Formats: sequence, C-alpha cells, structure tokens
Amino acid sequence: MAQTSLLQGKRFYCREWVFHKLQHCLQEKTNSILSVNSTPNKQASVANPVSNASKGAAWGVLLVGGPGSGKTALCTELLWPSSPQGVHRGLHRQGLAFHFCRADDSDTLCVSGFVRALVAQICHSGLVQGYEDKVRDPAVQSALQPGECERNPAEAFKRCILLPLLGVKPPQQSVFILVDSIDEGCHFGEGEQRSS
Repeated sequence: MAQTSLLQGKRFYCREWVFHKLQHCLQEKTNSILSVNSTPNKQASVANPVSNASKGAAWGVLLVGGPGSGKTALCTELLWPSSPQGVHRGLHRQGLAFHFCRADDSDTLCVSGFVRALVAQICHSGLVQGYEDKVRDPAVQSALQPGECERNPAEAFKRCILLPLLGVKPPQQSVFILVDSIDEGCHFGEGEQRSS
C-alpha cells in the first residue's frame, strides 16, 4: 500500500518550535542509547520521554489537537520537508516508517494493510540492521499471511513489528514510526463505539 499524505509537497509555515522539541527528544534518546546499556525488551508507559530516556524505557510522542489544528500538516512536513530549514534539520532521515489514515480511503483504514506496510517500510529503510532477517522467520511470515493477519492484527503487529524490533541491536540514532489521523479510523454513531 503506497500511500502518502494529501498535503505532501505543500508549503508549511510556522510551528518550528515543534520540530525543535521533536529533534531535542530524538537527540536525548540517541544520547541515552549511546551512554546507557539499555534492555531492549523493557517497555513502559512514559509521560515525559526525555526525563525517562536515560533509564532505557520505551517512549514515544503523542501529538494531540482538534480538527484543523495542523497535525497532518506537521506530520507531512516531518517526513517530506518543504523548506531548506526542514531538509537541513534532517528529521525525515530518522523516519523508520509511516502511515496516514484517511476516512475517505478504506485501504488506509485496513489494519492488516497497516501492519504489512510498516513491515515493508522498516525492511526497506535500512535504518535497523537485522530486522529484515527477523521478519524472514517462518513464525513471522505466517502472521503476515492474509487470512491470519486479518483474523488477529494485534498479534501480527506484535509478532511482525514489535518483537523483531526488540530483538535487534538499536540503531546508533533514534528513529521514529509516524502514524497520523488514527481518529479517522474510528466510526462513532449514536450509542455506537467501534473502531476499525
């Protein structure tokens, strides 16, 4: 599934502070990887990724905002910088994989397609040495099979993305997986709460 953002190629203005903050978070995590012998199978729910980075904990950044606040524009600029400053910043080179959900495109809302696309992008990124070998494992390949991946996408995500990433040596620099507009995959009707 070769998909991108509808905003790719459009000029992006303002919000430089967000990129500086993201760059700082990624640099802090890189420094902690280089200076601390972290345990790759340890996971934690981290509210402040920078302060806990030196403990070797798993972490992430959650960007929250209302409709039209610029989340997708920011994510697009992060992956495909439209300005010389964005290219110079180089955050796009740390992008391991991405996925943009769009309510008007059912392919982007398919969870098994999401898993397969992330696996393919991580393999082709060249940023995580040994991941592709881990994904060749028959148990991983069986989880990626169409029927199996559709029946249990959470298990496929775990077996094909999380466990192989945890089983390889961390890269020298921090990398990120970007998932945008997850809310577009949720359908809420009156008295209904289901997500695809």
